[in-house]
Amino acid sequence: MNKLTLKIITLVFPLLLIVNNVNGIPRFAVKSGASCSTCHINPTGAGMRNDYGVTIFSMDELPMERGMKYTDDKYTGRIGDHLQFGADFRFQMLSYAEGDTIRKTAFFPMQGAVYGHLTVSNAIEVYYKHDLVRGAPQFWTLLKILPNNGYLRFGREIPNYGFQLDDHTSMVRGGNIRRKHGLTKEGMAFSPLEPFPGMVEVGMNFSDIFITLSIANGYVLGSDEGYGFSEGFNDKTMTGRLEYSKVVGSINMIGGASIMKEQDFLMRGIYGGVNWGKLTWLGELDIADNWVETNSSLASYSEFIVEPIQGVNLLVKFDFFDEDIHKLDNAITRVTGGLELFPYSFLEIKVQARFTQIAGANDQPDPEFLIQLHTWF
Repeated sequence: MNKLTLKIITLVFPLLLIVNNVNGIPRFAVKSGASCSTCHINPTGAGMRNDYGVTIFSMDELPMERGMKYTDDKYTGRIGDHLQFGADFRFQMLSYAEGDTIRKTAFFPMQGAVYGHLTVSNAIEVYYKHDLVRGAPQFWTLLKILPNNGYLRFGREIPNYGFQLDDHTSMVRGGNIRRKHGLTKEGMAFSPLEPFPGMVEVGMNFSDIFITLSIANGYVLGSDEGYGFSEGFNDKTMTGRLEYSKVVGSINMIGGASIMKEQDFLMRGIYGGVNWGKLTWLGELDIADNWVETNSSLASYSEFIVEPIQGVNLLVKFDFFDEDIHKLDNAITRVTGGLELFPYSFLEIKVQARFTQIAGANDQPDPEFLIQLHTWF
């Protein structure tokens, strides 16, 4: 494990929490045995909630029962029949070690996103997101014109790959798939505050199977202003994802596979989860070629959640990253344990501790501790 990789893990990961787009929490989809679009306007999940996500899930199914007396059942987030507004705000305190004797504590806004959704007709929807932290807009138009409840979508959006966890420090997110931990292939620093890429996506439903195919401008290696003029399609990001969801008796299941290619970069992976009563497991495994130099890298994560009472989640998560599967003593393992509370509607409190182990390193990183507040509407 070289010094550059060690510096990325111990110093860059905390910074990535500030600048990266935050996605959804897929364990809620696993718990219900349904896709993320059950609660979100985005057909691939994350971002603004739909009517069910606001009025049913956020008010009745998620918060602790003792906090429901503060819920305003009349709130919908709608202005008229066609326009809806929403937002996500996350604020975090992070404590981490810098060097052998110095421990630092940082307070920062992790996410500030404002959404707007316009239903033009039964066939046309328009979505806009403004990221107050990154300053980058995200927007798309969705046409419900394909068979099997399918759609055509175009605009600025993130390609649909894997579980799209809300924790960007997870190894399967690479800290952030885009731009490889804030470094180019040559290891030079650059600004990670790039716009979302232009993208065209097709989504189709076949009973319990949901398939998406997309083409986007340079999402992994990036391109100026997200446009990426090029000859042919070699520089484009081609992404495919297949997801299967099923409820069998008291067991809810989700499983799927993804693939992403751009130039010589190729990533493929599988993901899935199972829920039984108060117990939930979900995990993902990805293999990427030519992401860290010319190596084949492997990343995985596995998360176990117990919900003793509604609104209280106890979790432990295992992350693993091997930057070159053909070499020994270059892997990173991290164990995260914590508590997530939903005391009231539209409020989440997260408390976690993270312990990292680097193979072959004499000096191991000290534990990291975080407290995060999340509100949305």
